[in-house]
Amino acid sequence: MDVRALHPSARTALPALERLAAGQDGVVTRHDVVAAGASVEAVRTMVRRQEWRRLLPGVLLVETHRRGLALQRSWARAAVLAVEGAVVAGPTAAVLHGLPPGPPTSRVHVARRAPVQVGSRPLVVHRWDPPVDHVVDLGGLPTTSRVRTVADLVPRLERPDALALLDGLLRSGDAEELVAASLLCAGRPGCVVVGDLWALADARAESVLESRVRLRCHDGGVPPDDLQVEVRDEHGVLLARGDMAFRRRRSERRGLLLLEADGADPHSTPEAVYRDRWRTNALVALGHDVVRCTWRDTLAPSVVPALVRRAL
Repeated sequence: MDVRALHPSARTALPALERLAAGQDGVVTRHDVVAAGASVEAVRTMVRRQEWRRLLPGVLLVETHRRGLALQRSWARAAVLAVEGAVVAGPTAAVLHGLPPGPPTSRVHVARRAPVQVGSRPLVVHRWDPPVDHVVDLGGLPTTSRVRTVADLVPRLERPDALALLDGLLRSGDAEELVAASLLCAGRPGCVVVGDLWALADARAESVLESRVRLRCHDGGVPPDDLQVEVRDEHGVLLARGDMAFRRRRSERRGLLLLEADGADPHSTPEAVYRDRWRTNALVALGHDVVRCTWRDTLAPSVVPALVRRAL
């Protein structure tokens, strides 16, 4: 920011606001602007230059370089500042807790006891009041706890996303959290549809895609026998670790069927392609077979199970 081009009254006010924003997730409020002595015109100039950005009514994003989780925290902070008594909840709380299934978005969810007229499409206000012991402080942001967040989301998500969330909870927490969330979720609308997923949750799932693939196999009647299976050669050298393994029961081949869930980024580079090819050849030489599937394959329930059945 070139403060020399600004009105003298803004040359000290705007840098002060930027320093303030650095301590509150990159945002400032209209009250902060007034208290710093910045004029409305100076703020409009910053927005017009796209050096600042309006997030919610009365809240401005000063650190416009923010991306990913940092930007999601800015949205959450804006919502808490804009709506009195708001608690970050739902998908936004899941992102702040580092839980799957989705990336940060510009829609921010909060909970509040009383209804409020927001007038801003990115802000979703749920009318309920979380108990005090269901709220935690995440760097100054009142947020529903991991257990409460999972219990709230599981009945509302599609089955693949719900299992990914439960896998993520186990992967970054412990079984006690999973049990607590299941008890808190019991009896809610939609809980019956996902009721079997609590027992399917597995911390060994390393990605959302792996969770989706595993559920498609389970729902399609071909559940994997094991996860993250290490395969070694005759000298004990580790050749591969399969995402999912299936034991053959009615086949002349004695080796395993290994299913790999290939995400776009980890497997799209030339080095990854050559490495995957070498691993596959080494596994086939030992009598194992490898099948691969992508995110697109999980969009229809029957695709992955059919692939596994043919390979078995």
